[in-house]
Amino acid sequence: MKKKAILLSLLISASITVNAFASFSIEGALKSTRANESVNINPWNVASFQGVGEGDIFDLYTPDGKVEIPLNYPLYRLSAGYTDKITCEDGKWGIERNVGIKTFDGSENWSLLKKMTFLNSNTSVFTCDFGENAPDILSGWCSHFDVYKFSTIKSITYDGISFGENSDTVILRIMNVRNVKTVDELKKYLKTQYDNGNPVRLFYCLNEPEFTQFDDFLQKELNSISPGNVGYTDKNCIGIKFDSDNINTSLFTSASSKNEYMDNFLSAVSNVKVYNCDVDKKFYVSGITKDRNGITFTIKDENKDIYTSYLPYSKADFIAEKPTELIFKGNEKEIIKMQVYLNRMHVPKDNVSEFSYDLTGICSECIMKKDAVIPKKVTAITGTELDFTNALLNSSLNYGDDIELFDSKYNQVTKNGKLKVTAEGEKTYSVYLNGKNVGYTTVYAYDNNKNLDGKTVMFLGDSLINQNLYSQYFKEIAGNVNLIGNLGTKDNRNEGRGGWSAYDYCNETTKYGFTNPFLNNGKFDFSYYMKNNKFKSPDYVIIDLGINDLNLKNHNTHSEILSYFDEIEKSIHSYNKDIKIIFNTPLMLFDTATTNTAKNTRLEFVQSLYNRYKNTENVYVSPIFFNVDCYTDFKFEENTIDEYNQDSAMTVTDTTHPNNGGYLNIAKATLSFIYSID
Repeated sequence: MKKKAILLSLLISASITVNAFASFSIEGALKSTRANESVNINPWNVASFQGVGEGDIFDLYTPDGKVEIPLNYPLYRLSAGYTDKITCEDGKWGIERNVGIKTFDGSENWSLLKKMTFLNSNTSVFTCDFGENAPDILSGWCSHFDVYKFSTIKSITYDGISFGENSDTVILRIMNVRNVKTVDELKKYLKTQYDNGNPVRLFYCLNEPEFTQFDDFLQKELNSISPGNVGYTDKNCIGIKFDSDNINTSLFTSASSKNEYMDNFLSAVSNVKVYNCDVDKKFYVSGITKDRNGITFTIKDENKDIYTSYLPYSKADFIAEKPTELIFKGNEKEIIKMQVYLNRMHVPKDNVSEFSYDLTGICSECIMKKDAVIPKKVTAITGTELDFTNALLNSSLNYGDDIELFDSKYNQVTKNGKLKVTAEGEKTYSVYLNGKNVGYTTVYAYDNNKNLDGKTVMFLGDSLINQNLYSQYFKEIAGNVNLIGNLGTKDNRNEGRGGWSAYDYCNETTKYGFTNPFLNNGKFDFSYYMKNNKFKSPDYVIIDLGINDLNLKNHNTHSEILSYFDEIEKSIHSYNKDIKIIFNTPLMLFDTATTNTAKNTRLEFVQSLYNRYKNTENVYVSPIFFNVDCYTDFKFEENTIDEYNQDSAMTVTDTTHPNNGGYLNIAKATLSFIYSID
């Protein structure tokens, strides 16, 4: 069996491109197991970590035999950027360590942390100095505790470990049920774990790689290997790496900047968008500089104007596989946004600069055209307000953009993009963005003096429905309607599942504690669902999905999302072709500079949603995002003042889910839309 595994690895390796600056490299791993995978890591549910080369030997197989590579300890991996590796640097083979290990044995200078903002009745909090080699990056993995950010560790009521405000200190929080409440009890616990061969270990990112060169004999052995003819049997090894960092040439003008660290950063960039800019202006990434607390990324334009984005280590996650948005601003009007997978990059050893457009230029396709997503029809209940600023695509009031509506006599009827609906009837308006006409829309307004008595309605979707307020308000204003579903309350039934996407409804049996009553033999089956529940056929199915789909890794293209929408639609209409299906457009987020990118993503999907169903019988798209005010319909709270925060300003607690008034406005939007299609 081993021979087959070796041969397979040799065959796979033979087809891979050779690295431009190293023949190949073997990277580390960090595979963890614990007694109960459903429970957080804690002192009673310790994680056991394994790396590459357990047993302190990594065996490399070649057509000429086995090469044994000695390791002083296994190769570990926190991310693609911070991984130990066997590699060739400047013509010399050796081990490059990028992962540090802090081992606690009870001898540290632990003390109780007595600051009021850390104290609660559920836990005891301790702190100690980190000691030598304190890292700049404030994230990692721990064998006995979940690792938290400093901002989170201040208030949690569970076991956890974090760095302090900076990495010079470590903070450890232990629940009272563990009976570790004093410094002496903590030191005893740590020493006991250490003496038993299972010490508390904190894996962290080294500030600079540590390279240990192999002896001359092993240099010759490794240099004699043909890169395409190597294999391995180590079960933890994730592969032999042959390729260098791959820069996306649809984003940047060159496949290489001629600098290893700049290439590493640019290859971690997944998207670039330039706003408020002339289409022919040129920008390029000019440098990366660092200090003790963070990194400054710099972009220049053809006029040498400078745009910077500062990333503090305290807010950065170099381990999680999710993008971070960098926002570049300068003295000019342009704003540049980059989506960067920090887990794929390594902070440069030294500052890097002096690049040019030819080497690190941003492609002109990244310059965004300002636009607005304007449907042909918007509905409202009289007395409510429509917010057309939610329609701004690649533009925003925060950027100085302006959207306004004019009636047939060219009278401006909006103020700051908001239209007050005062009387029943339909009116067509022309929509202008920065003084340029971008479309026309007809607003259909209805008094709520009609009702849907006797109608049956199903609400199906995500957390917008699962919070129960949407369907509750709808029932209160729609008359004597019958709401059906398995979830919700006795008088307010629905099928809303927090965090679910259309993909989940068509593929998953359970997720986030919810079961899927629609799935039958792996397919969404509405007839199966209705038969099992013995419900009366609904007149309307309100579907609120899309936001979670857009965030679903590997399943978030518009074509795939809409294919699952189609599956749901076809299944409902195969049960009863007369059911009116209303797909809600995604709501727009609370409007800030930091949420604008997600808003653009949602608006682009709205365009695809309209295009898909513009000619489908008994399928409608309801633009509910116009009916929610992008500021006042969200939840605010006053900041807590403490030694770390002196800002008393009100802050938004949830940029996606509206407040009660927002939910009422969504319910009114749905009611008016039903009036318009009946």
